[in-house]
Amino acid sequence: MSSPRLRSPKRAVPTSSVLTVYKPPAVDVETQRKMSHDSNGDSGVENDHVTEANGGVTKNIGDVIKENNDVITRDVSPALMPVVVGLTSQRKCVPYWYLYDTRGSELYEEVVTNSKTYTLWRKEYSLLKSHSDDIVSKTTTPVTLMELGSGASSKTRLVIEAMLRRHGTLTFVPVDVSKEHIEEVGQQLEQDYDGLTVEPFGGLYMEGVRHLSTRKGPKMLLFLGSSFSNICIHEQVDMMKEIRAQLSAKDRFVLGLDMDTDRESLLKAYGQQWVTFQRDNPIGRLNKDFDGDMDSAKFELVTDFIEKPADGDCPSYVMGYWRSLAAQRMTFRKLGLNLDFQSGEKFFFTDGPNWSCKWNLHQMRRLAEKSGFALEDYWTNKAEDYGMVCFAPVP
Repeated sequence: MSSPRLRSPKRAVPTSSVLTVYKPPAVDVETQRKMSHDSNGDSGVENDHVTEANGGVTKNIGDVIKENNDVITRDVSPALMPVVVGLTSQRKCVPYWYLYDTRGSELYEEVVTNSKTYTLWRKEYSLLKSHSDDIVSKTTTPVTLMELGSGASSKTRLVIEAMLRRHGTLTFVPVDVSKEHIEEVGQQLEQDYDGLTVEPFGGLYMEGVRHLSTRKGPKMLLFLGSSFSNICIHEQVDMMKEIRAQLSAKDRFVLGLDMDTDRESLLKAYGQQWVTFQRDNPIGRLNKDFDGDMDSAKFELVTDFIEKPADGDCPSYVMGYWRSLAAQRMTFRKLGLNLDFQSGEKFFFTDGPNWSCKWNLHQMRRLAEKSGFALEDYWTNKAEDYGMVCFAPVP
């Protein structure tokens, strides 16, 4: 999950239902699922245009896309197109980042700071408190620090403080989909720390990494909270390769990864305490964004743990989805979309099978080897159920 957020505290109405799948142009790997798994193959995308396979007609993004019926997409922002893809795919889903609007970020913060069973945040904070000086020693001065999924930067303060002790000054670039939130957090950080300059970047993970690559001098990229573990397991290596391509030999990539594989504790940690964040709020957001009538009370949150061999390359993972409690139909009027659910049908809030992966050291090393990195250093908490790795780009 991504780092917690700490806060001081014209519509087209169609007449038909939809079977169309809209496939957007190539986007970041954390938001683009492999369409061969999810689409019916009726549309393709080339050079920012939608091409109808049956007639070779090219339409600009935002036009009504024809198949058996119409999907109204002309009033949908490009940022929400991956959500439309998920709604109209055979495997119904929303991308995980969609959960992190401002209210979702606040709900997430409430769980991770108050839960007695979800202890990942406290594990990582404890580890950073003990090893921040070691972590920041992996770069030279002057250094730019970037964090993906930064949110409130509450744990990151420990790294910022260690950087300032070592270098005196620091430029910090927090990346988050909620730009207004990190701008607010950035202003507070600059007030709290002399020598710190904060340059918030609103966007997706890989947009932030590409932005970082344009900067001169050594850079450290942080990805805390085991957030990388939310990336679809089929896309993790590809994402790592793309990150590697944007970094120089002097840069370092620090990942926080959960190592807890106790099934009982995980099912408690990822259980019903997440209902408001992972079901009620995103369903409310779908209704608001697309003028829908989806009823969250007609879905239950389901969690399972999928254990993989410890000597294999694939980590174990938590799986989560909403399950329809009855046969039902919902309408999203802005899209002209009617969705029918059978009783027991699943609706995923992740791009892939995993909600959160659980790693061991062997799997971390293999992840590095497959993507052009070397595991330079490694730290764990006292219980050795949470780890942080420092990856160095291999020339």
